[in-house]
Amino acid sequence: MAAYASLLSLGHIIDNLMQYLIPGQMAVPEKAHVDSLLENITFLQDFLEEFSLTRGEEIQELEEKVARSASAAEDIIERHVADHILKNYEARSGSSQNLQNVMKEFDSIKNYVMKIKKTEGIKTLEQPRKSAAEDIIDSRVVDQILPNSKTEWRRGIFSVLHFLNLFKLVTEGIRSMLRPRKDATAGSFVRGTSRSKNTMVGFDEDEETSAPAGSFVQDASKSKNTMVGFDEDLNQIMEKLTGRWSDLRIVSIVGMGGIGKTTLATNVYHHPFIVQHFHVRAWATISQQYSVREILSALLKDIGVPAECNKDINQLTDEEIGEHLHKSLCGRKYLIVMDDVWSTECWDDIKRFFPGNNNGSRVMITTRLTNVADDFRSCAPHKLHLLDEDQSWALFCDKVFGQESCPPELEEVGRTIVRNCGALPLAIVVISGLLANSSRRVEYWEYVANDTYEALNMRGDGLCSEILSLSYKHLPVHLKPCFLYMSISLGCHEISISRLTKLWVAEGILKPMRHRSLEETAEDNLKDLIDRNLIMIHNYGSSNKFRTCTIHDLLRDVCLRKAQKENFLCVTMMDSINNHSKIIDNKRWLIIKQSCYKEECQKRVFDTKSLTYSGLISSERLHRLLIALNMDDICSYEDIMRLVNSRYIDFKAPWYPNMSNALESLPLLWNLQTLIIESHDDDTETGITLPAEIWEMRQLRHLKIEDGVFNLPDPPTSNSRGDIIVLKNLQTLYKIRNFRCTDEMVHRIPNLKKLGISWQFTVFFKWDYDEVYNLSRLSNLESLFVKTDDYLLVPQDLRFLQSLKKLSLERCGVSWKDLTMVGTLPRLEVLKLYFGAVRGREWNPVEGQFLALKCLRIEYSDLEEWTADSSHFPRLEKLQLWHLVRLKEIPYGIGDIPTLRSISLEDCSDSANSSARKVLEEQQNFGNYDLQVQILNKETISRVL
Repeated sequence: MAAYASLLSLGHIIDNLMQYLIPGQMAVPEKAHVDSLLENITFLQDFLEEFSLTRGEEIQELEEKVARSASAAEDIIERHVADHILKNYEARSGSSQNLQNVMKEFDSIKNYVMKIKKTEGIKTLEQPRKSAAEDIIDSRVVDQILPNSKTEWRRGIFSVLHFLNLFKLVTEGIRSMLRPRKDATAGSFVRGTSRSKNTMVGFDEDEETSAPAGSFVQDASKSKNTMVGFDEDLNQIMEKLTGRWSDLRIVSIVGMGGIGKTTLATNVYHHPFIVQHFHVRAWATISQQYSVREILSALLKDIGVPAECNKDINQLTDEEIGEHLHKSLCGRKYLIVMDDVWSTECWDDIKRFFPGNNNGSRVMITTRLTNVADDFRSCAPHKLHLLDEDQSWALFCDKVFGQESCPPELEEVGRTIVRNCGALPLAIVVISGLLANSSRRVEYWEYVANDTYEALNMRGDGLCSEILSLSYKHLPVHLKPCFLYMSISLGCHEISISRLTKLWVAEGILKPMRHRSLEETAEDNLKDLIDRNLIMIHNYGSSNKFRTCTIHDLLRDVCLRKAQKENFLCVTMMDSINNHSKIIDNKRWLIIKQSCYKEECQKRVFDTKSLTYSGLISSERLHRLLIALNMDDICSYEDIMRLVNSRYIDFKAPWYPNMSNALESLPLLWNLQTLIIESHDDDTETGITLPAEIWEMRQLRHLKIEDGVFNLPDPPTSNSRGDIIVLKNLQTLYKIRNFRCTDEMVHRIPNLKKLGISWQFTVFFKWDYDEVYNLSRLSNLESLFVKTDDYLLVPQDLRFLQSLKKLSLERCGVSWKDLTMVGTLPRLEVLKLYFGAVRGREWNPVEGQFLALKCLRIEYSDLEEWTADSSHFPRLEKLQLWHLVRLKEIPYGIGDIPTLRSISLEDCSDSANSSARKVLEEQQNFGNYDLQVQILNKETISRVL
């Protein structure tokens, strides 16, 4: 949501500003004002965290105004910093007087709200709240409060305090008014005791009519859905339900909204074998806001109220209802279905009423949340996957044509429509329901194919979107900005997780957590979104960590709609910007869907607040983010250095001979966190020289260059003011030419996690072994890449790098014998040996080493003989061998490693390829069908499954 994200971003910018400000050189806001501002920001964050989930619609207007005020405050701060740095203090006529008027208006409103609280009670706040609040952050106010001089800087901060003090008073009143009473059951109701027969296939029918933020219980007594594509899933679930275990077990079905969890559960529930197997069955559908009483009452009614109960059920207490339910289930083999579970709390509240019986009774749940399914810790969760192409087409034809065949003239466009549904059963069912009752003209179907997302929402008043939106609605407020940010993805393209998390950090939309870095918090949020089945992992990295992710097209459509509705993000076309430039005004984030390199639109690009433009993310007038495919098409490097409020810059460009000169202005980017340059030239003879002032860039977190090197100056003993600045946030330095790990360097970068070094020995640079061994003092270093142009000068013993998890070597000339010393590194998970990293024809690893290694990659080596078995790499998961033309065979014992999941060979010898096939064959004979072997040659690509 925009309000919460804007508050987080404002808090980050204030914290960073206070580190940057230099008394005497820049007008510094009074500490009392800053502390008050931060206190009010925290207050509003807590308010949104408490009420946005359950009362989001009621406070929507307030959220919009909070977002606008926070964004305006951030503009005040960054504009002032930009003016100071660029020495641009152009006065705007009337600005000071307008600011005075705004402050008076806020004082008046504040006094009014305080009077209501003191004399008339909070309920009277509801009547005037709208008219008063509407004037709080009027659009003209936002324009008027942007200061341009040092005197207006203090006034600007003071006016922001009035903004948030007023909001604090308003929200205090709303907090009292909205907080639910303990005896209330908000939004709960009981649905009828019989499900109507529904022929829709493969989607969660309970979600079709579920009330927003409400809860309901329903019996699934007589309904049954037809299934397509779930036969194997049905068999596996039934096996878990009827297995030999006698204790009470919980069987969970997990998957994204609309994937068919309820349909599968319903078909299992009504299967004749299940009906016969269990003595009694009951069904409850539980949303996030549930009522224990309603759940127990509905289950008891479904099972049958015991004869000894001579009271009306409405006269019983919750505990009495539960006791009667327990008596009804005692001694009987029962199946209870809990559909649409959002937490384990509901089970914790009622589980005491379900006797174990030791007779094979079961509880089956469906949930969108993987972590919820894991928390039950009974049977392994059954995860539903998207349909394949054939299943999708079969489902579509079944719903549109029934027993008939698809007319030939409609098949091509029909398959296009099905592909647009992204293999999601709900989407296929909704679109097929529309087409089944519509014209079968090719022209109409082509119209639907061209705008499938709109067509999906034509049926059932946005049924598909509403069901998928439930997942967003139930997100905790701190996850909503991260989810909405997924709108930056274009189509179904995969997104680099490393880049995504860095962008979340740079945008300031992450809530700081004690003892966790912002990157770690970003990873936590990502994992949470994955567990909620809102983001899908597309590819895994070398140590089996998440590498790239995707979001389903329909969920991305939900993202875009929600983001635009909340004014969090706007999507438009470049032609629209050129013709209607005002559409991008006052937009914090903007996505452009078409490329355009016309000169007239470049100015508009750099006048917006935030932009994704064919891979480009720029920012507002104050330019917070910039990602570009080719800088020559967007702006000059000198222009980039004037974007003084930039936090993240990532661009691809051909090698630029004067890049070092351009980067002399890099320290002007006072709040820069990430700089990534992807060059097309590996000119390691010269490299790009970084300015000495880089050691004063406190916010710098990641400095990286691909296919090139940086020349990093030695840190000065102190700056011009005698201060020693420690770059506590710096985590990545990659790649640095002739990196010198002096004592001073170690002191300046204590939290470095990733380091890339290219050592080139000249008459001006000689090896200093003391500096090399100083790397061990970088206690947080996890990833190290080393490349050298002299095979003989790399240390043979690397055991001092105890903290390493990933080690990559190139042209280092280490012998295979000496490499065994690397095997003693206790935390090493990834070892990549590139061209010339190791020399020698024979490798005999030592037992008891490489105990944590998960990925081993060897490239361009003269290795011929390799002896190893499962004891040498006991946790290996991936083995990658590239261009090993002399290798005779892969050790057959490698296949016995229980964790091994994949072996890949590319351009290796025929004998090595044959040995890989033999390893696979042996493992399959032993029943191991999880191992995958991939063999790629120059002319043929074959996969052995």
